[in-house]
Amino acid sequence: MPDEKGSEWGSPVQGLPAVLSCLGRCLAVCVVVTCPTLHAAAVGEPSADVDVTPVEGPSLLTRLRLSRQQSALGNMAAIGVRPSSDTSSAWGTSSVPESLRRPFTLSGADLYRLNCQSCHNVEGIGLPPEIRSLIDPVRATSPLVIKEQMAKRGLTLDPATIKQMTSQAEASLRERLQKGGERMPAFRHLNGAEVEALLAYLQSLAGVPGAKAKQRQITEPVVRVGEHLVKGTCFICHDATGPGKDAMPQSPDLVPSLASFLDQEPVSVVVRKVIAGAPAPGPSMMGKRGDMPVFSYLTREEVTAAYIYLTAYPPRGR
Repeated sequence: MPDEKGSEWGSPVQGLPAVLSCLGRCLAVCVVVTCPTLHAAAVGEPSADVDVTPVEGPSLLTRLRLSRQQSALGNMAAIGVRPSSDTSSAWGTSSVPESLRRPFTLSGADLYRLNCQSCHNVEGIGLPPEIRSLIDPVRATSPLVIKEQMAKRGLTLDPATIKQMTSQAEASLRERLQKGGERMPAFRHLNGAEVEALLAYLQSLAGVPGAKAKQRQITEPVVRVGEHLVKGTCFICHDATGPGKDAMPQSPDLVPSLASFLDQEPVSVVVRKVIAGAPAPGPSMMGKRGDMPVFSYLTREEVTAAYIYLTAYPPRGR
C-alpha cells in the first residue's frame, strides 16, 4: 500500500424493473424472468448488513492521469499465476450454472483475488517501487514476528512496547485499506466481516505464525461478489461510464467503460474475454489480442456475478 508520498504497498436492488424489461440482455435477466424462485440468489437481494452500491466515477488510472502503458496497476493478473486449462468456452444466456442458484461462500483468499491480486499479484509482493509488497506491513502486525526480528538484531523489547508497535501497524493497515493512498484506491465497500477475513488471509500469505488457524469464510449474495470484482479489479482501469469498444478504432488507447459492457457485450463474451482473452476490435487489429490482461484466476461464476451486479446496479458518472 502507498505511503503518504504515494509509493504503493500494497439496499435492496434498485432499478430492478428496468433490468427485467431488457429480456435476453444478460444472464441475470434470464435467471430472474425464467426462474422467479432464484430471484434472491441470482440477482442477489443483499441482507441488511450488506450494503451494495453502484460503481461510480472515473477509474483509478483516470484519477491518476495514467494510461495502462504507464502503470502496472491492475496489470498483475498473470504474475505468478498458472493459467487455467479450462477457459475454452463460456455460458450462453440460456445456461444457468447451478452455482449461481445460491449465495457464494468466500474465503479471505477469494476476497484477495477479487480485490487485491490484480495489483499485488498472487504472492502479495506487488511490483516495487510502484506497487509495494504487502508482506512486511502485514508481518509488522504480529507480536511474534516483531519479537523474532528484534532478537536477530540483539534487542529485547518488553511485551507492552511490542504490543504498541504491532497495534500501530495494524491500525495503519486498516486505515490504508479504508482510505487508500495516492496510488491505491479506498476499499470502502468492504464491511467488517470481509475486512477480518481478508486480513486473516494476508497474515497467512505473509507467513505470520498461527494465521492459518484464523482463516474464516463468509456467505455473500451474487451481486456482492460481483461488486467485489468490479470495484476491486475492473475499476482500476475502466471508468464507470463513458465510451465503449465502438470508439476504440478511433482511439486505440481507450479503455471501454463498465457501463458500455451491458449495451455492447453479452455475458458469454465478457466471461470469455476476462478469463481467456479476446481479439482487439477493429480491422487494423485483426488477429491481435487486446491490451486487457487475462484474469485466469477468476471463475466463470465470479465474472458472471460482476455482469449481474452491473446490470442490477448500473454504473454512475460523477
